Amino acid sequence: MKIISYIFRPYFIIRELQKENNSLKMRVVELIDENQSLWDMLDEIKAADEEAMNYSSLLNTKAIGEA
Repeated sequence: MKIISYIFRPYFIIRELQKENNSLKMRVVELIDENQSLWDMLDEIKAADEEAMNYSSLLNTKAIGEA
């Protein structure tokens, strides 16, 4: 019986490694999606910050004379 188990052991190991590989591939896809979402959030934050700076500079302007 041990001879048979040694013969089929590499196939078992290969199947387990394939399962782990597929699991890791799915995790990579999830992380790529999360990373892209974070980059999008950063772009939105930068745009909002720039908009706030422009608004702040408009509030700080003083009238030179009457129109």
